[in-house]
Amino acid sequence: MTGELKLSSVRPLVRYVDEDQAVIDTHFCTAGSIPQATAGFTGEADVHITIQGLDGFHDEGQTRTPVRDGEGSVRFEVVCPQRWWPAGMGDQPLYKLTLSLIQGDSIVDEQTSTFGLTSVRRDKDHDAQGTPGFLVNGQHCKIQSVIMVDRVDENTLLPATGDSLLMVRDHYGPELLYEAADRAGVLLVQSVPISAEGKPSDEVTKQIDRLATHPCLAGWFVGHLGDVRDKVSQRIKSLDPTHAVFEKFPAPHTS
Repeated sequence: MTGELKLSSVRPLVRYVDEDQAVIDTHFCTAGSIPQATAGFTGEADVHITIQGLDGFHDEGQTRTPVRDGEGSVRFEVVCPQRWWPAGMGDQPLYKLTLSLIQGDSIVDEQTSTFGLTSVRRDKDHDAQGTPGFLVNGQHCKIQSVIMVDRVDENTLLPATGDSLLMVRDHYGPELLYEAADRAGVLLVQSVPISAEGKPSDEVTKQIDRLATHPCLAGWFVGHLGDVRDKVSQRIKSLDPTHAVFEKFPAPHTS
């Protein structure tokens, strides 16, 4: 790669969080040249990370990290994190993370990402009963209704309560929808749309970078993808190991 060093994406991935600490891996991709480049190993990059919370929390640090084929990762911890909860279970605090690339004494590029510190896992006991359920920060979150969100619904749909699960189908939800769900404390499952070219795994790679930082994302649904379901499922699990991948999901409740 040649040219001035730039960031093409930044994605915080919450690997672990409890009431005492959170462990975050911030993955980033670069474009441009890095000193000491060799075949298969792009070199090392100096990165500076700043994290701010709405409660006045502020922390920052700088490190040098390996970058392979344009991709790098930095791990850091937050002590006594403010955790994100679905509505009715707690508050919805968000953090702002800025990753800067440093060359010499100058910042050559930086990107900011907003995310929440939460752990959303499948409740397998509840799955066995045929009712969708999640463990949010280790506590059971019972889902009373599943609401399908099509593209036409996005401007009129208002999240109701924390026990309603939204499933976004036939398209990838826009930032406005996910940001609103983050602030309202409503969980979403993103259904991977069927690709006209028959390659949904290509698009889902881009969407993971965009959507996986949102604390409202409870998982991905691939059960409708037919022959490519397993391939897409494995792709998601390799890039986003902290979110569930559903191959079956209960039908939405009807009134």
